[in-house]
Amino acid sequence: MPVNKKTKVKKEASLVKNHLGRINRALLEGEKRPAFLEFLRKTNDRRGIYALYDSKNRLYYTGKASDLPKRLDQHLKDKHSVRWETMTLFFLSDSADVAELEGLIVAAANPPGNTQKPRIGADKRKELKRFLKQDAMTQIDRVIYPNNQEKKDELSGRITPKKLKSISQARLANSLGISQGRVSQLINEEPKNYSTLRKYIQEAGRRDSVLLLLQKAKVD
Repeated sequence: MPVNKKTKVKKEASLVKNHLGRINRALLEGEKRPAFLEFLRKTNDRRGIYALYDSKNRLYYTGKASDLPKRLDQHLKDKHSVRWETMTLFFLSDSADVAELEGLIVAAANPPGNTQKPRIGADKRKELKRFLKQDAMTQIDRVIYPNNQEKKDELSGRITPKKLKSISQARLANSLGISQGRVSQLINEEPKNYSTLRKYIQEAGRRDSVLLLLQKAKVD
């Protein structure tokens, strides 16, 4: 009978090899500078991401560098020089995408010293907005047409008097989160308001935005 041997799981290389957390800038400009640079040379780690903190320990700036000590030296003299007191260094492996990781930190923390748009992949906000609009219409239609959820929305085209009579004002009011009296008022003032309501529901994508849009819009 064959003996089962334990399968060795190959450990994936860590993106962050090691780090130095919240060390004072005096190590780069004071009497300890030679010793600090010598320490970094001995670790053989220079590539990575750094974070700069102000006097109140708030994140002020984050950046990337192929040579961290050299890059931090530049921050002792550039426009950021008077804005930071401590630093954290993250030394990354060769497989790490330094620019992408820096962008992730900037996007998540939004440090005041970082003004350039971070590199964080495609922006899905437009896609989400389109999805939410469609989802809002679906929810509203379920309230208006509880027995016809599988059928095509008959109000997607021109609004006729017959179609107006087939819709419960109570259901429309409930779907919008407003009073039935308000819906009746809008429709009695001008029947076209009924189609206008649906139009702005679709454009706004949010039920709580419909009344605000109606107040600003002129109904023809």
